[in-house]
Amino acid sequence: MSQSTILEYLQEIFSVIFDTGDMIITRSTSANDVDGWDSIAHVLLITSIEEKFSIRFKGREIAGFNSVGDMIDAIEKHGQAGK
Repeated sequence: MSQSTILEYLQEIFSVIFDTGDMIITRSTSANDVDGWDSIAHVLLITSIEEKFSIRFKGREIAGFNSVGDMIDAIEKHGQAGK
């Protein structure tokens, strides 16, 4: 799966979690850029991403998520591990 496809799926997830249709995320988007991205929203994001991509992140991976790009890289890594 390409990074652009992963980003499209993440865009959908972010729109649902943050209840906005006009949010545009990029690889550099971080919690500082999104109103309402607090610890509860972060947990919802992680669980939604895991469900969407049928993966399970390790705690150290989640702790290293400083941007959407970090999430994309981790999702991509999990996809490669399943091949």
